[in-house]
Amino acid sequence: MDATKPEVLVGSAANPGAAAEAAEAVVEAPEVTALVIRAKGGDAEAFAGLMHLYERRIIALGLQMGLRREDALDACQDAFVKVFRYIGRFETGRSFFKWLYRIAIHAVYDQLRQVRSARTVSLEELDGSQAAQAEGSSIHARLESMQMARRVRESLDCLSRRERIVFILRDLQGLDTGQIGVVLGLSQITVRRHCMSARQKLRHRLSPRRS
Repeated sequence: MDATKPEVLVGSAANPGAAAEAAEAVVEAPEVTALVIRAKGGDAEAFAGLMHLYERRIIALGLQMGLRREDALDACQDAFVKVFRYIGRFETGRSFFKWLYRIAIHAVYDQLRQVRSARTVSLEELDGSQAAQAEGSSIHARLESMQMARRVRESLDCLSRRERIVFILRDLQGLDTGQIGVVLGLSQITVRRHCMSARQKLRHRLSPRRS
């Protein structure tokens, strides 16, 4: 298996709809493209710049998937080690962000397999996640937001593996349906279906039960 090819990194790469989406032209921020080109040429400073741009989001992804902070850091490091190893073969014109996310998702799953039992993420470990984005709001509102985020994360075990990663990428990481489809190798219809199913299950889990 060639780990440098995004199509084989995650899930249903043979999906014709996903393949068509992946083949579309990608628009990426010019500064990111410039860093990728320099990193492909062996520029260590440019690679460090890419890490600075994305490492917090990769760590947050690990935390949201149920890793402890130290395990999320390990997963992030493993992801960037693989990126460093293969970036020279990364195809210019594709989205670096989506390629990185596919590698990161695999790194997180690999780390989860090494952890015997998933532990509840502490409030301190939510740094970089959606709950930590309440800058400027009142302390009371921030606390409520963090408590709700914690309840949501504690309820993710009711979701299937695919529902969980779709929910996290869509509702916690902020990717749109098209991006998720390309990252996971799924059609947008399938992504929406998993997202709706995940939200319904979470609403049922989090809603107060009436006797």
